Amino acid sequence: MAIIEYLYETTMKCPVCGAIYRPTKGSRGTGKNEGDKEITNAQCPMPHAPSITCKRCKVDLSDLLCLHDQAIWDHRQALYLLSQGRYSEATAHNNQAIALYSSNADFHALAGKLWALQGEFREAIASWQQALKFDPENAIACDCLQMIQLMAKNHQT
Repeated sequence: MAIIEYLYETTMKCPVCGAIYRPTKGSRGTGKNEGDKEITNAQCPMPHAPSITCKRCKVDLSDLLCLHDQAIWDHRQALYLLSQGRYSEATAHNNQAIALYSSNADFHALAGKLWALQGEFREAIASWQQALKFDPENAIACDCLQMIQLMAKNHQT
């Protein structure tokens, strides 16, 4: 059974001074999902952890990290639900992740995949384009948009 450790997939900025952080393995929010089991803790993984402050300006980042953790949890839940073919539930979780952390390209790329699987190709294309705004090299968004373009080209001939 594979164990997937999720680490923060993105960097975070201090909202006060703009210092950039990339949390490391073992920091707040690290969790495990064994195999294809549904993740059950929707709350901040370490609600009683000591507060975390910005190294530069000393502002408390605990609440921001908790929101980030929740967004990552919702995204992971969406991936699990996608693997189960539960697209509308996956969409709801992924939309929550986007609401909490709207600049994550992977969240938008997954939204595109979920839209496409439900036959909503205009929304899928818009989501993949949004993903590319945040990460111009996002593999999922690039591949899916290329596939759509190829399909459109082949349909015209």
